[in-house]
Amino acid sequence: MIFFVFSYNRGPHLRNCIASIEACAPGHQVIIYDDASNDAETQSILLEIGKKHEVRTRDDKVSGDQHGALYTNMQRAIDSVTGEKDLICFLQDDTQLVRPIDEHDIAFMDGYFDKVPGAGFLAPVFQKKITRKRTLDRFIYREDREVYVCEHRSNKQVAGVYYSDISVTRSDRLRKANWKFVPGEFDNEIQAKNNFIEMGYMFAPFAMWLPNPPAYRNKKKSFTFQLAEIVNKAGFYPFRIMNEGTVQRLRIRPEKEVPIAEEYLEVTVQGLRSPWIFDPLRRYRLLRKMAKFEAWLRRIMSV
Repeated sequence: MIFFVFSYNRGPHLRNCIASIEACAPGHQVIIYDDASNDAETQSILLEIGKKHEVRTRDDKVSGDQHGALYTNMQRAIDSVTGEKDLICFLQDDTQLVRPIDEHDIAFMDGYFDKVPGAGFLAPVFQKKITRKRTLDRFIYREDREVYVCEHRSNKQVAGVYYSDISVTRSDRLRKANWKFVPGEFDNEIQAKNNFIEMGYMFAPFAMWLPNPPAYRNKKKSFTFQLAEIVNKAGFYPFRIMNEGTVQRLRIRPEKEVPIAEEYLEVTVQGLRSPWIFDPLRRYRLLRKMAKFEAWLRRIMSV
């Protein structure tokens, strides 16, 4: 499997992500796409990582997307794959592998794309405890595919039913669909809906977003976003690699039990508030209202 890791100005997070791949999936190819990080610590860590793995850097100064050049880099990544049926795993610097990937996992993922011709993407992540119960209840186990699918249908511009930026795919499936990444996770969700069946969520996930990381919107942080990071103590909260007993508990649980991150994973830093959040604006409604007002004010002032 080829691991493509996309990064910008989060050096310690990136180092942790790469270390988790080295520990949990040794021998697999790792390629990092850096979105022209200008942070000195991150640049130093990139040089360190570059001694073992390939680092590709692109400075997309004209990108107006809130994710910077993420989707440009994701397209460059799949365009660089030459194998006929290469498994591809997309990760970002604020994610990590949380358990060893064994031959059973590789065989399942490869076999999934053979068994399910309409499949485009697999999600290798746990569910978030903070997600509303009525949303979690929409994750239904499909015995014929051995994965969960999300039966959520919403008018809101959200992804996760057909597509996720953190996912596993296979090179032949994307080529057959003539897949071209477009800016925006929701826009790729619509594209995936038009080309593939629902994304499968793995019964035994092996990756997860780190909780409460610092983040950027179009390589910038608004005032409200910076305030939210301070209030919620955004920082570096890596996971411990799951032990054999916990992995076994994950694998043998009843199918009706959707895997929740907090029930299987532990962070190495004590004191992190539960349920974990993955966006600093997620916990407090007031901060979300402030962010909307600030965005509205910027639009008014730019007219």
